[in-house]
Order: sequence, then structure tokens, then C-alpha cells
Amino acid sequence: MIAAETKGWAWAAGLAGLLVMSPEARAGGDADKDQFDAGTLIIPMDTDYQDMGMLRAYGLVYELLSNDVPVRWAINPDKLQDGADFSASATDVASGEPVPIHDYRGGPWIIDSSDAAAALPIIMAWQQANPNVAVHETTAAFEADVGHYLVVAPTIAMIADGNQKIARGYMAAAGIPDSTGDLSWPDSSPDMLDVEELSGPTEANHRDGSLFDEDGDPVYCQLMSMHWGVGAAEDDPEVVAEVREYLNNPVHFFAECQAVNAFENLDPHGFFLTPHGFDIGDRPDAVEHFNFSSPYAQLDGPFETVGGSEPSYTLPPGDEYLAGGITMITGEGTPVGVEDVWMTGYLDGTCPPSEPECGSLGKISYLGGHEYSTALPISANADTQGTRLFLNSLFEAPCATVDGLPSLNIATAAPAFTPVPDVEVDVTYVNASAATALDAMLRAQLPPNTTFVSATDGGTLVGDEVVWELGNLGADEIGDRSFKIELSDYGLYDSSAALDYRVGLNDFTLPSNVAQTLYGDEPPGDGDGDGDGDADGDAGDGDGDPAGDGDGGSSAGETGGDGGDQGGTADDGTGDAGTGDGSGAAEAGGDGCSCRTDAPPTHPAPLGWLLGAGLGLGLLRRRGGVS
Repeated sequence: MIAAETKGWAWAAGLAGLLVMSPEARAGGDADKDQFDAGTLIIPMDTDYQDMGMLRAYGLVYELLSNDVPVRWAINPDKLQDGADFSASATDVASGEPVPIHDYRGGPWIIDSSDAAAALPIIMAWQQANPNVAVHETTAAFEADVGHYLVVAPTIAMIADGNQKIARGYMAAAGIPDSTGDLSWPDSSPDMLDVEELSGPTEANHRDGSLFDEDGDPVYCQLMSMHWGVGAAEDDPEVVAEVREYLNNPVHFFAECQAVNAFENLDPHGFFLTPHGFDIGDRPDAVEHFNFSSPYAQLDGPFETVGGSEPSYTLPPGDEYLAGGITMITGEGTPVGVEDVWMTGYLDGTCPPSEPECGSLGKISYLGGHEYSTALPISANADTQGTRLFLNSLFEAPCATVDGLPSLNIATAAPAFTPVPDVEVDVTYVNASAATALDAMLRAQLPPNTTFVSATDGGTLVGDEVVWELGNLGADEIGDRSFKIELSDYGLYDSSAALDYRVGLNDFTLPSNVAQTLYGDEPPGDGDGDGDGDADGDAGDGDGDPAGDGDGGSSAGETGGDGGDQGGTADDGTGDAGTGDGSGAAEAGGDGCSCRTDAPPTHPAPLGWLLGAGLGLGLLRRRGGVS
């Protein structure tokens, strides 16, 4: 359960370009790399420093994400097998021992120095329970390529396929619990889905199973099947149909051993990555690695295959994968498509696997072999590397990264002037993305010295807020709500709202603009009531204060195009964007508004802007742990 209490606020900027550190923001260094200061934390993933703590290191990353600490996955795009991702000098957090400049390998994790204060208590508690997990604190600035920027702990589901104990073993080795915090992943877990739950009540609707809500929106980021039988899939083809529909969202599906052919080979719903499915290949004695910069390929040291009913996969003669770059590991001396062991790609090969996201489509990963070891040290147990690849896949999906966050917007509108005490306030919200915002709740703040009268669509008064439970907001979902209030005395009244929602296990809040209403005996302007007030608007100065009068609608100024200032307008109810240098000037207009923004940054009220907007820059991350 997500803790409802807000422990504090922290900005989590909505655009990937703002979330990932900009090289221009710091002096020096390679313009293609991100710059990190001394005091940055590193979770090493090579056998030099993480040989005994390799699997629990993934659990630490999940714990950090669950507690709203963002984590960067550092991957050198130009490295070869076992090559370095970056170099840095540091101190071991647990022992205080110095770490001379080290070539970190295997896709290490980075917690920026700005997040270190929040991360260290979590790390120390984790190390107390898991003393083999190493974490380093850097002693000098360094630079690294960030392959993925993780911002949420993904929601994970297992298929109760009769071999869920394999997935249980992998998750237990890492210390990653189900959504209730249970490390044992019991059959009674809400995240353990049996075949009937996955199939749903009908075969006509492929989105009525437990992977979806009542509107057909996906409720899990990750789904895994470890060994579902080919015959079982033929008996229950609706499961494969539901998973295909699930993959028409930015999610991830992992299958191992016989589950690979159970899903991939089922006609007509399968064929996620291939034109005609797989033939079963032999177990390779040795392997070759490809695509070293892929998050799926991150490991350090030798990889050993394991046996089982499907140790590897071979494409039928003449077939090719639906996209290039799908194979990560294949048998030594064989071409790609023969004795492949580890593969990944987007549904139907629509995008190259190297792309961080593919619009509304999800990703699939397949691993040959029945069950990998969890024994450590990993340098002496090369068959544990398969478990590590499985754990890589949990964090690679777009729905765990900034690329997969929902693009939401919310706007509040109210009359700029009223001569009567009764006022209606409108709130509009939109999800202009393919990602789902879970458990959304709309909260509209009553202005001081007002009395609540009524609300549409079942809105209720809770304290000094009008609250609507919206449920999950799926792709392109839009809605509006309104409420009526009675103003007490002449004066200026502020109306605003906020949208609370969840992504993965993390809570977010998106504030609206502040709409101002003047209650008086005559409209603002020159006092003649014709709405042609003074048009001498000042330039936007970043505080969102408009200049100019009028009697029209109310809205907030749009966010500046380069992350800079906001300029309010007095034209037609829309706020013109500032340029970042304070050049967003207020405009003249008889239909204009008097409006301002208090919560930086904010969003405009017009519906057209909401529909065209990208991810809102007003995103607030609520720091609340998993309880």
C-alpha cells in the first residue's frame, strides 16, 4: 500500500531533458556525457566490488525507487564486452575504505549528489540487512553516460503457471517484494495471476482480464511467465490474446523456457518478435554476446547456459526477426537466429530494441533455460548470470523510466469578475500519453471565506477541498469537473486544483494554475464596464503575474519554452509562453482576464492547450515510502 501521508515535496521535472542532468548545466566535460559532482553515490555492478552482493544490489535499487529516490543506470554506449562504463574515485560507504580510481563495469547505478541525503539512510538500512551490498561515495567529479533514468518502482505481476517458484527464487534473491511488501510472493498475492484471472470472462474482449482495469487500461508495468506449457497455451489461447493486448501499452513481458514458445508460437495471437515462431535449439556449450550497450546485456564476467526443455531458440529456415538487434546472447559460432539464448524487442518489431520507448507499444524479453542459479559469488557461479539478466529486464521497461511517465495536465478556470456571490469553478484534466496514471484523485481547493454549494459528478467536500475519485486515467483520457461556491465579501478570490495519481508504487501530484475572480459592484478596468481596460501589460517575469485588465476568462501563463519565465496575458483567456528571458508580455484585449500563477510551474486552462501539451512541468513528486 502506498503511504498516504505526504512527508515532503520534491520537484521531479516532467521532461526527460530536464530530469537527466544537462551537460550545459555544469562546466567542463564531454558534452555527450552527464556530469556528476563529488558526493555522488555509486552502486557498483562488477565483480571487483559487488561479487557477493550482485543480486541484492537490484533490490536496493528497487528500494530506493520505492522511496522516491531517482536512480540513473550508467551504460557506456561504445563499450565492448566487459568494458568500462566510466571511471571514478570514491570511498566505500560501509567501511570508509578508499576506492582508488576504478573502471566501473556491468552497468552500475548512480544516485546524484543532490539525492544523496535522501538515499543514504535507505542505503545504510539496506546494508545493515544485506552487508554484502557495496555502495561507494565519490570523492571527485566524474562524467558518465546515462542509459536509463529510473524514477518509479514498477508494478510487477507473476503468472501462476505452475512454475512460479522460479520467479519467486529470483525475486527473493534480489529482495524485491510484491506490491504488499511480501517477499515470499505467495499464491494469495494480488500480483500472482492465475490463468482464469488473465483470460477474463469473455473471449470477445481481450482487455477484460486481470492485467487491465474496467476501462481496459493496464495496471501492471511488468508481467512474467517462467514455464507455461505449450499445451496449456493451446487450451487457453485467450491468455496469449490478453498478453498481446497488454503489450499494446508501454509495458514489459518476460518469458523463460517453455513459456517462450507457449506465447511466441501461438497462432494467431503470438508472433511477438518472429514471423512464425521458434524451433527449439540445443544448449550451447559457449556463447557470444551482442549489443553491449543494451540495458538487457549488462553483466560482468562469464555467462553459463542451463538445461531444460527449451535451452535455446532457432528461427525456422528463411525466417528473420521482425526487427534487427533483438539477440543479446547466442551460441558461439552460430549466426543470430540459431541457438539464441537471450532476446528482446518491441511488439511486432515496430521499433528497434535500442530505442528507449516505442510510443504505445511494450517490450518482450525471452530467456532460454529452465532455471538459473542464485548462488554467489557470481564470479564463481556463471549460471547465476541468467538471474541477473532477468533482473535487468525488470528495470529496462519504459514504464519504470522517465520516458514512460504519463503526460498529464490540469487547468482551473473561473470568471475573472462577478457582481453576484455565486460562482462556478471548472477544472479540466487530460492524459495526453500512452501511459496510465493509476488511482487518480482530483482535489479542488476552496478559496478562503467561501461556502461550498455543490459539485458535479459526485464531488464531495473533504475539509476545505472538493474531491473526486477518478480511478485510473488511461491513454488520451480527458475529463472535466466543476463546483459552485458562494463568496462572502467583495474582494479577490483564488481558485486552484491538484491531481494526485500513482505510477508504479510511487505517488505524484500535479498542481493546476490559480484562477482569480474579482467580486465587486463593477468590473475591473476603467470603471465603465466595457471591458476595455488598460492594456499596458508588463513583460512576464517568471512569477506568472499578468498585467492588463478585462472581464474575460481566467487562465495561467504557459511554461516558457526553454524552462524559463512565464508571462500572463490579458487577451482571450490564454497565457502566452515566456521565453525564459522575461519576454512574455501581456497583451491588450477586451475579453482578457486577470490571472496569476502561484505554484511553479503551472498550466493554462484552455482545453486546446491541454490536448496539445507534453508532460506537464508542474509535476510534484510526493515523498512517501511504501508502507
